[in-house]
Amino acid sequence: MIQTSAKLILTSLLLSTILLANDTKKSTPKMKPAFTTEWQKIYGGEDDDIANGVTMLEDGDTVIVGECKSFNAQRSDICVTRLNPKGETRWRKLLGGKKKERGVAISRAKDGTLLILGEGKSFNENGDQDLYVAKLSLEGKLLWEKSFGGERDEYAGGIAGTNDGGVLVVGDTESFSKKGYRDIYIVRLDKDGNERSIKTIGGKLNDEANALTRTADGNFMMVGSREVTRSGDADFFLMKLNQEGQKIWARTLGQDENDVLLAVAPTPDGGIVATGKTRSYNSVQTDLAVMHFNKEGKLIWFKIYGFKYYDEGNAITMTKDGGYVVAGKTNSMGKGDYDAYILALSPKGKLLWSKLYGDSNRDIANGVTRTTDGKIVIVGESDSYTRSKEFYMIKLK
Repeated sequence: MIQTSAKLILTSLLLSTILLANDTKKSTPKMKPAFTTEWQKIYGGEDDDIANGVTMLEDGDTVIVGECKSFNAQRSDICVTRLNPKGETRWRKLLGGKKKERGVAISRAKDGTLLILGEGKSFNENGDQDLYVAKLSLEGKLLWEKSFGGERDEYAGGIAGTNDGGVLVVGDTESFSKKGYRDIYIVRLDKDGNERSIKTIGGKLNDEANALTRTADGNFMMVGSREVTRSGDADFFLMKLNQEGQKIWARTLGQDENDVLLAVAPTPDGGIVATGKTRSYNSVQTDLAVMHFNKEGKLIWFKIYGFKYYDEGNAITMTKDGGYVVAGKTNSMGKGDYDAYILALSPKGKLLWSKLYGDSNRDIANGVTRTTDGKIVIVGESDSYTRSKEFYMIKLK
């Protein structure tokens, strides 16, 4: 049963733009809201249910992937839920086994079906964590499922469909890392889920892939982080891949503290916009970072938004007018442990509008997509309105 929160919009804050370094926090004149809230809803059962990703369908519907302990889950299952434009459930599908599973990312295959990426411990006899990939029809029918991994843990990052109907998956591996740290794990599958190639990329320390997108020029962009000099000091990392998952180019960017990219979206010029978090560039603690690269990997612009505590970008999408919506979390503002933090940016990264959603506990935005009618759907988690964590869903217009 979907429950509608009794407490809706909390507060609207306009923040100062910071380019490459934090500026002094000055008051910003009020601007016309870029979006208004069409609805907010929480959805779940008696146990913890968390939404981690979302994709759009052609009829205004959206499909969410996450993790569910409710709905007769065996322990914690990968949970796929299709919603109509009003946020009402059309169907729900649980995937996984008897142990803990987690749905991380969702995308579309060439034929329009759904590609699901997760991680879990039910797929081997060792009890370690493997990658899990599944293909579902738009009606929620399981078409195939596969798992990949070794004798240690693997971690899911991103998934996308290829031109031949196959699948490209990125994540991290401990099983196949030569140094005992995490290496980037790239898996290429055919249309039936059969393995075409598996490769790892890594250095002496941790290398992580957190998200993947198709680009306008027919390739793919993976984003994450690399520890180059010392453990705990990661740099922003992005790598362009071809249809077979082979490297075209790679780039690192960062300073002396932890800098991580968590999400990516394509731009019409063949490049990407990416968001994440940074402790560098004069950040007081951890700030939300957004950047635009062209298709050759040249940095076009780089913006940082944040105040004195923790601010993070977890998802990003393009708006119908060529701007961007970033979704994440903050405990620098608001009245909860964390509030969902939503920002609207111009095509050049200028802040147009921002808003906090949530109440007294933890409210976090993990995914965002634009719908076919140009509206925005944001998904995440909340325990401000019920005893347990629930899917937290917001639609903007």
